[in-house]
Amino acid sequence: MIIAMIIWSMNGKLVDVETAFLYGDLDEEIFMECPDGMRSSRNECLRLNKSIYGLVQAARSWNKKIVEILKKKGFKGGMADPCLWTRTTEKGTVFLGIYVDDNLIVGNESAIKEAIESLKEERLILKVDDYLNDYISCEILFSENKDMAWIGQPHLIKKMEEKFGHLYGDLQTYMMPGTPGFRVIRPKDGEDMISKHDQKLYRSGVGALLFLVKHSRPDIANSVRELSKVLDGAHPAAFKEMLCVMRYVSDTKDLGLKIQPNKNEDEMWDIVVYTDSDYAGDEDTRISVSGFVIYVMGVPVCWKSKAQNHVTLSSSEAEFVALSEAAKEIKFVVQILESMDIKVKKPVIVRVDNNGAIFMSENVAVTGKTKHMDIRYHFVREFVEDGLIKIVFVKTKENDADVFTKNLGSDLHSKHSSKMITWKVML
Repeated sequence: MIIAMIIWSMNGKLVDVETAFLYGDLDEEIFMECPDGMRSSRNECLRLNKSIYGLVQAARSWNKKIVEILKKKGFKGGMADPCLWTRTTEKGTVFLGIYVDDNLIVGNESAIKEAIESLKEERLILKVDDYLNDYISCEILFSENKDMAWIGQPHLIKKMEEKFGHLYGDLQTYMMPGTPGFRVIRPKDGEDMISKHDQKLYRSGVGALLFLVKHSRPDIANSVRELSKVLDGAHPAAFKEMLCVMRYVSDTKDLGLKIQPNKNEDEMWDIVVYTDSDYAGDEDTRISVSGFVIYVMGVPVCWKSKAQNHVTLSSSEAEFVALSEAAKEIKFVVQILESMDIKVKKPVIVRVDNNGAIFMSENVAVTGKTKHMDIRYHFVREFVEDGLIKIVFVKTKENDADVFTKNLGSDLHSKHSSKMITWKVML
């Protein structure tokens, strides 16, 4: 959502609602003890008329309040994404992204000012930052002509270096995040395990890396997915692999998400998707791995590296399962864009490197090799028939999703990831 908003308009402001949780209305009767310094008897207490910080329902009450205000002020939305709202007036269109009390508003400059003033009319105390350079702990930079942007997470990487730097400082420099071909295997009884202290560090480290994957570093997605398999009990090899990934991230701290929309005179926005799978990649369970990346106007807006829910019986079936995972996200992305009144070019092009998966997605025939497959995957065919997606073949070496299913060598990893991330200095 945030990336789509930035693509749509390079004009933006950050709007922080001060003491936001104090605006919420309560639906229940809630009482609290009298605070220290207040004159009261032992049997007296206070009944709350409004929400305050510390209540379990404080965030929910604030969300209901801000939604009520936005609807009153003419904003529409909240269907495809409850945190995305749109308003169009004579002065232009604005999009408002809600993240608790931190709000991102982009669009026409005069329309932004009008929207902020209308919110102030509701007696909200707003702190407005005219520079869109830091949001939800992500640094956002724009080129001088604002035709390109960069999203990174230097704050998180700095904390990671402070906590783990002494552990990986002596490791060699790596050209890719994970050892090619390396897969984390769950420890068996009697095998060496890391200590409880190191296991706590391991969970903390993988959690930090997962947050990097979420916002700015799709290039480490597969390596981090492998590490997350043993959060309950890792062996020394897995711990060392985590440190190798951290060393790579530290050495490439100036890499971040690349936002450089394709120049297109057509009003229609194009979406291109790559999907891939690693058949029976988990040596313990023989479960395959799904991976996909979705580009909107050439900008990566959604990516995933995920173990499939069950064992598949062929590489074609594994590719079809990965395709179905991507199809769900395609539907969501299209709904988001259409809720922003953005026209989407259909059908959406989905690139797959397996002809068997393409055949299964376009034909209804049931054979001995496919009749066992879960019916929930067959909705892909409906998307094809309805004209939402069009599935085409792509060579494996040209499939960007390959980086989400296995640890690749440096050349192939760099080839795929360079389309998603770029160096900070390139701006």
